[in-house]
Amino acid sequence: MEEEDAGGGRLPLGAQQQTSNDTEEEEHFHQVCKAYQQYATFHQTKQQGVTRRICQLINTSREQEEMLNNGGDNSTSTNNEDTQHQYPTIESILPPSLHPQSSTNQQYIKQYNESSIRNQYYLDCILQYSNVATSQDVLRQRKQASSQCHEVGSNTLTPTASTIDWTTEDQISKIDSVLKCVVRDWSLDGKEERSVVYDRIIDALERYMPLNADGGIDEKMTCCNDDKCISNNTTDEASESKHQSLPRVAVPGSGLGRLAWEIYSRGYSVQGSDFSLHMLLASDFMLNGCGIPSPPEGEEKIEEGRRSFKQFGICPWIGETKNVMSFEERLRTVVVPDVDPTSLLVTEEEDGRDAPEFSMLAGEFLQLYSHFLPENQSKDNDEQHLKAQDKFHAIACSFFLDTAPSLPHYLLTIYHMLVEGGLLINFGPLMYHWSGHGSLLPGDTDASQSNGGNSSAYQRRNKHLDDRYLSSIDYTWEEVRYMITQCGFEIVEEETYIPAKYTSDNKSMMKVMYDCVFMVARKKSRSNT
Repeated sequence: MEEEDAGGGRLPLGAQQQTSNDTEEEEHFHQVCKAYQQYATFHQTKQQGVTRRICQLINTSREQEEMLNNGGDNSTSTNNEDTQHQYPTIESILPPSLHPQSSTNQQYIKQYNESSIRNQYYLDCILQYSNVATSQDVLRQRKQASSQCHEVGSNTLTPTASTIDWTTEDQISKIDSVLKCVVRDWSLDGKEERSVVYDRIIDALERYMPLNADGGIDEKMTCCNDDKCISNNTTDEASESKHQSLPRVAVPGSGLGRLAWEIYSRGYSVQGSDFSLHMLLASDFMLNGCGIPSPPEGEEKIEEGRRSFKQFGICPWIGETKNVMSFEERLRTVVVPDVDPTSLLVTEEEDGRDAPEFSMLAGEFLQLYSHFLPENQSKDNDEQHLKAQDKFHAIACSFFLDTAPSLPHYLLTIYHMLVEGGLLINFGPLMYHWSGHGSLLPGDTDASQSNGGNSSAYQRRNKHLDDRYLSSIDYTWEEVRYMITQCGFEIVEEETYIPAKYTSDNKSMMKVMYDCVFMVARKKSRSNT
């Protein structure tokens, strides 16, 4: 499913999903939207669970103290008041913020609920833009259903907490990740973190594939005297593509879309893509739904100094309970977006030249781009791939390669997506998202070959796992580098051990730092391979 360019009557991603005839895809979309709708309810209920545990802790400690006081030796024990002054109790050492009946605790709970509602409002705006029922719409529907049940004198159909179709903790965790990624990509707070990655990628793109005044690849730039520049390494295929259209850059795993947007702002045609529907709904809204339309001709224009785009205050760290310095830091608000994402989305340059294109694809990388592989060239491209028919001049990967369930397949596909002389620009670690599960253990070596191995201990133990966990391989950077060169790339720039963070909370007591690899590789011409 594709997000079209902004403007031109495009449908929001949610509306596109609703017109899908794929039952499995529709169900997945429903589950994602349900997580969006129930976000605040989940977090508020989790906080209620914390309060319950504190009450249980206090009550248990009181019972233990009472038992000790009642069963002790009266001749050697003092009265209760002296004991309480002499020996601290669990209840007495708890801070006021944790005492369920204290005014401080009530104020904390109020602030927490307000923060969860603030996040829910932002998520509801995403749902509303996608033509999907918001959390408030769902609540109204439940109230209406409840009142109708009472009118007919029956409570059997009244929605209750036990009958509502709730989402899962895993789904809510993904929404928390979306909020953190929104901060990384679209806030001033995330500028330092994303600049380490995005600036390097964009700088390499502009050095190795600079644009001329017409928007094409500049063959006369001084920096292009370097034989590593794409302008000096284009074959007939690349040259023909270069003169037919503006340079095209693919940004797979584009998440919330900031890197793709930044590259587009430099004049390149960009196609982003991502597999996560949780991310795509948010990126669709950020890229297309935050603009404030200009008033019709004749009406009063927006006052000078007033912002021309929507901004939201969100609390991305509300779900964090570990390594937190203070309750206030956990609930702090971040404003998004920091720029108007719709300001660059135009359909035609002022001088009549073609404007660069911007589009997003929704789907798994190999499903979206496997038609570039030679074995699939004879097959007709389906409607989903119409925007990806032409090869790319560059592919920009940020924290992407290690998301591959099969890295060799990704590298071969990337190779065939590029024109000869095209660039693969990569920045990221090797976390391997499909790693850590499905390892072969000593007790698994009794696989029954006669039964296809289906009844083996290994298959039984891992039958609940996605097959991608069972086929994924973790490669060292040296091995990845070797595969890249064997595909037909020449590595023209490489830097290792670059410290970088990813959706890190700068106020947290624990910060994860990756030592990343930055690499620029150029696809060799067939005559040089």
